[in-house]
Amino acid sequence: MLGGYWGRLLRVDLTKGLVKVEELPEGVLRAFIGGKGLGAWLLYRELAAGVDPLGPENRVAFLTGPATGTAIPGSSRLASAFKSPLTGIWGESYCGGAIAHELKAAGLDAVLISGRAEKPVMLVITDGGAELRPAEHIWGLDTFEAEEAIKKELGKGFQVLTIGPAGEKLVRFACACHSRGRQLGRCGIGAVMGSKNLKAIAVKGSGEVGVARPDELEELVGELRAKAREVLRGLSEYGTPGIMARTNATGTLPTRNWTEGSFPGYPKIGPKAMRERIVVASRACRGCPVGCAKLSEVREGPYAGTRVEGPEYETLFALGSLCYNDCLEAIAKLNELCDRLGLDTISTGNVLAFAMECYERGIIGPEDTGGLDLRFGNHEAMVEAVKRIAMREGAFFSLLAEGVARASRAIGKGAEDIAIHVKGLEPPGYDPRGLKGVALAYAVSARGACHLRHVAYRPNLTGQHPFRPGVEVDRLSYEGQAEIVVELEDFYAVVDSMVLCRFLCLPTIGPILWEGLTAIYSAITGLDVKPEGLRAIGAKINDLVRAFNVREGIRREHDTLPRRFFEHPVRGEVVDKSAFERMLNEYYALRGWDEQGVPKEVPTA
Repeated sequence: MLGGYWGRLLRVDLTKGLVKVEELPEGVLRAFIGGKGLGAWLLYRELAAGVDPLGPENRVAFLTGPATGTAIPGSSRLASAFKSPLTGIWGESYCGGAIAHELKAAGLDAVLISGRAEKPVMLVITDGGAELRPAEHIWGLDTFEAEEAIKKELGKGFQVLTIGPAGEKLVRFACACHSRGRQLGRCGIGAVMGSKNLKAIAVKGSGEVGVARPDELEELVGELRAKAREVLRGLSEYGTPGIMARTNATGTLPTRNWTEGSFPGYPKIGPKAMRERIVVASRACRGCPVGCAKLSEVREGPYAGTRVEGPEYETLFALGSLCYNDCLEAIAKLNELCDRLGLDTISTGNVLAFAMECYERGIIGPEDTGGLDLRFGNHEAMVEAVKRIAMREGAFFSLLAEGVARASRAIGKGAEDIAIHVKGLEPPGYDPRGLKGVALAYAVSARGACHLRHVAYRPNLTGQHPFRPGVEVDRLSYEGQAEIVVELEDFYAVVDSMVLCRFLCLPTIGPILWEGLTAIYSAITGLDVKPEGLRAIGAKINDLVRAFNVREGIRREHDTLPRRFFEHPVRGEVVDKSAFERMLNEYYALRGWDEQGVPKEVPTA
């Protein structure tokens, strides 16, 4: 077996109550690496087109990569793949912490779960194997409570991933939570687990996977840790909120449900305000020298006592500027609520902002909201609304639990025109009207509006090509953006298959870019490859994920943006429709897909 792998998959059938370990073919690992690539291979092979994402036939895969379990900085992330109940297409999500390392230490590369348990269960994985245990006694607990109860029941050393009430209630953007602040956040994995009556996964291992060239890897680790401390100082100091200064200044900070590009309340919620008022400590994933996570505590006011990891940039934008909420302490409280209840903060903020605009336009009224005054900026109403969404309390909030796409269609009366999503997934915190590369990247992203499968916002905001020093990027130009997006997608397909943290693989600054990624892969696996060889694998993975979506009916008409981005200017900028179509044509051509975005063939191992 190659270095970095056990070659073992744990298959779990919840309907039959069976668990068994299967061998992973080396050829598959060579072809698709692990993580995202392995997840794409498993889902394409095992799922039929049209499977109900909330039905027992859906699969959810939890995946590691060859880097997992090593000392490489940023190697502590867990990958997941599933058919999304929010979008009905490819779903993927990732989280940091320590559970991925523990899964690898337990002697597994991946877990694949199907079926539906008759009653709530949890999956317990150890060196000796795996078992399904009753979880009725923790069903209904929030994620913090459930994790604490599981650790008390199982003893020391277990790492836990659990869903909250939102997942149990099948909220379509429910997440899964690990270590009181690390989420598999996007695409509704919490609802998939809830539909299977799977409350939690607990893992404890003691093994150590072998690598092919340990001395070479040790040298790389030392170099990368030193470089990371040097180039990621801003991330260490401020965390992800640091980028809000730039998005606000450039008019690309989504505000008031995507009608404005900068937020007057920015000084009250930005990174400096966070540092001065609520941040009490930093936190790092296992083995990481950066420590980008910030632990916050609200000490006074109506939200006193709130303790949360975050808010991250995406939460600050989604529950702050997007909802015109300038109360930092309320954002922290909303963050804590989402973490406890098991809600994706990006989708939650978009859903709330959509509801607020509907309310202010008179599309809905107090009779729909149960008396809640859902005007922009009303953070007290936001807190109550989040609770109602998570519990599906009342017809209107149960509708919001379906996500903006479904909710807008059900509401009607023009609501669809103000529902901001791509393929059903609500967007993250970068306005594409002022970032033309992001416009294309949102439109073609496999899981819907996404910033992480390409990180195209970064070269657009910094003005620097991600891989070619000295080459400038104009964020307001459509020229050259398709080529950048394609290469970024291929790069991050490999990153997500290794599985590595993209904050250690940032465009322009790295410290891990193509050469570093190749060196890491070769040292771990023993396979001598060049950057172009890894890129070919990344392209192959993207082709397979696209083939999955094509099988679900995705075509060119779905690779588009909300009308608001084409028609409603922010700082004088819209996404020009004809220029956008030219970018899309160029993107398809670079990928070798036809004019409908269909790959020429389905990749195989």
